[in-house]
Parts: sequence; structure tokens; C-alpha cells
Amino acid sequence: MRRALVLSALVAVLPGALAAQGGLSVQGFGYPTGQLGTGSLALGGALAEVDPSSAINPAAVGLSSRFSIYMQLEPEFRRTTVNGASDKSTTIRFPGFLVTGGVRRFAASISATTFLDRTWRNVYSDSQLVGGTMVPSTLLASSNGAITDTRVAASYWINPKVQVGLGVHALVGENRTEFGRSFPDTTGIGSVTQFTTISYSGRAVSAGVVYFPVKSVSVGASLRQGGHLEARQDDAALAKANVPDRMGLSIAYTGIPNTTLAARYEHTSWSEMKGLGTAQMSVFDANDLGLGMEVVGPKVAGAPSFARLGVRSRTLPFGANGDQVSERAVSGGIAIPFARGRAQADLTLQRATRSGAGASEKAWFLSIGLGIRP
Repeated sequence: MRRALVLSALVAVLPGALAAQGGLSVQGFGYPTGQLGTGSLALGGALAEVDPSSAINPAAVGLSSRFSIYMQLEPEFRRTTVNGASDKSTTIRFPGFLVTGGVRRFAASISATTFLDRTWRNVYSDSQLVGGTMVPSTLLASSNGAITDTRVAASYWINPKVQVGLGVHALVGENRTEFGRSFPDTTGIGSVTQFTTISYSGRAVSAGVVYFPVKSVSVGASLRQGGHLEARQDDAALAKANVPDRMGLSIAYTGIPNTTLAARYEHTSWSEMKGLGTAQMSVFDANDLGLGMEVVGPKVAGAPSFARLGVRSRTLPFGANGDQVSERAVSGGIAIPFARGRAQADLTLQRATRSGAGASEKAWFLSIGLGIRP
């Protein structure tokens, strides 16, 4: 009877404990990867609106009219510090997969990119008061899952200076959370674990343009209009909100020989997702500013290589203890062609620093992108 009462009490407090997150960057519904290709990430996101490898601007699809396949691998290694105590964690992401092809003035693309990633795991020890005695125990809290943006996009060259595009988005995914407390076998208390799975589904449309006003300048801009977004548990509707609206603008200058300078601004209305969360969840609209430089390097396998540098400053959508989290990042990378120019490997290393609610987080990203043009 005593063991049953203890387990019942622990189960009663588990839902509140699930509010704890694995780090500053994965609060709320998860970390927004930005849906950037590896090359754009190296430039602080500055070229994203004119990058066919970033599933941002549907008009940019036509800048790679040949049939191509692009895929990414992106591990993150982070350390979170709160009140002088630190914890390390690692997350392995596959944030993007795109297939693109075109005929004459038309081009189309199918992509699947990570919209929000909520993967983290915490294991730590503490003591629990049981029957008037402090008993040692181990707590486990983890989340695994993401919301994926599956997009079908098409673009059309109106004339040599203007290209337009449209995209249709289906957002699907799930979060699988686990929280448990275990006691040593010698106590006779046992352990208790709670599993929860919440699935998400939503839709959106996007439109964009790429414009070349003069020979050395390119401008890319896009808008996303969010539709309904629903959360469900065991086929029962939990809450409804909207996919966040988004707007972005990139400007690139190529007037310096073998050099590209770029800047980008993005605003996302993440507060439109607030209806999916609890009243205590803090959801903020977020801004993203990136600056970058790309320099042409020596030819490899008959095609040019590239070196890239970038800086990025943005705010994250989901707050910690009511405070919005900010992120600053410095990045660099290279692009190396091979297979006689029919393939290219993009490598990017990024150092990110985040702060909010009196806590700090430092992270290393290694982004690996592979593009193949048969």
C-alpha cells in the first residue's frame, strides 16, 4: 500500500515537471533552425533569400534550374549554465532535404526542412521526501521530435531580371516527451515514468521574388502566410493556432571581383502559435539579422571553390521564465566541388551564444551539406 501511495503522488506531480526544458534554445515548441542551407548558414543567413538550397524563398528555386539533390547533416554541441551549474548536451539534426529541377523558364522543388526541433535529454540526481525520510532518486526528462515543413515550390522567369515563385507548405510532426523518477532497488519504492506524444499538423503558402536591378546587385524577398496549426493527442484535438507569418529580404553585391557581400533581415510572427501552449508559456515575435561575405577560391575538379564568413544576431521565439532569449553567432565555411563539378560539399562551423532569464548557453554547430547535379 505504501508503494502505491508513493507512486500515485509522483504521477500527480509529473505534468508540472514536464515544463522543464533541456536548454535555453529548446524552450516551448523547440529550436527554430531557420531552414537555412549549409552555405547560407556560413554567411550568417545573409544569402538565404537568393539561395536555392535554403527552403525560404520559392522564387530562388529557379536559380538552380538543373536537376539537383541537396541534403544536410547538422550536429549541435551545447553547454547550458544556470546559477553557476553547467550541463552539456548533443543534438544530431538532419535539417534539410531538397530535390530541384527545371525546364526553360520554369523550375520546381520539393523539400522537407526542420521548422522547430525539440530534442533534448536531462538526467540528474536529487532526493525525495518519502514517509518522512529523504530518499535518493534519479530524474529523467527528455523530448524527441520536431515539426517538419514539407514544401512544394515553383518559380518562373518573367524576364532576365525578374523571377517569381509560389510555395505550398504542409507542416507535420510530433513531440515525444518522457519524465520519470527512479529509486534504488534497496528502497523497495520502484520507479514511475510518464510518456506523452503530441502531434502537429498545419499549412501555409509562400510567395517570393528575385530581382536583379543592376549587374552587380541581386535582391530576394519572400512572404509566408500561415494557415491553421493544430495539436492533437491520441486523435483528440488539444489546441489550435496559426502557422507564424514570415517576411524576409536579402541583398547581395558582387561588384568586387570574386567577392559577394550580403545582408538579410527576417521577421517572424511566432506569437501566432501562442494558442497551442499554456497560459504560462512565453511566445515572442522574432527578428533575424545576418551579414556575410563569400570569396571565390581556387578551382577544384574544374569548378571554383568558395570561402565564407558571417555573423548573425536574432531573438528566439519561446522565452525562459518570461524572458526572450537572444542568440549571437559567428560562422565560417568552405565549399568544395568534386566529380567534375557535378557535386559540391559545403562545410560550415558556427559558434552561437545565447542568453536569457539569467542563464547562458554556448553551442558549436557543424553543418555538412551535399549537393549533387547528375
